Amino acid sequence: MRKINKTYSMLGIMKRNFKRLNIQCFILLYKSMIRSHSDYCSSGWNHYHKDDVEALEKVQKSATKIFPEMKHLYCDRLRACNLTTLQ
Repeated sequence: MRKINKTYSMLGIMKRNFKRLNIQCFILLYKSMIRSHSDYCSSGWNHYHKDDVEALEKVQKSATKIFPEMKHLYCDRLRACNLTTLQ
């Protein structure tokens, strides 16, 4: 769970310091600052710990809500950002 807290803190840093992002910059920042921490959290990928997988997915859901114009469904936000689910 420490890595999940780290990803939330990195998301907060990204939201505070980068106010005006386009989608390409967001994807670059997301993959380097946030997704790298969640990918490193390999214990979350164990099928016996579904709570960890859901918590990591929740981080990605909140990260993709940065853009006001992208408040629609989660799968549409992933498609617009060219990202995949963490599952």
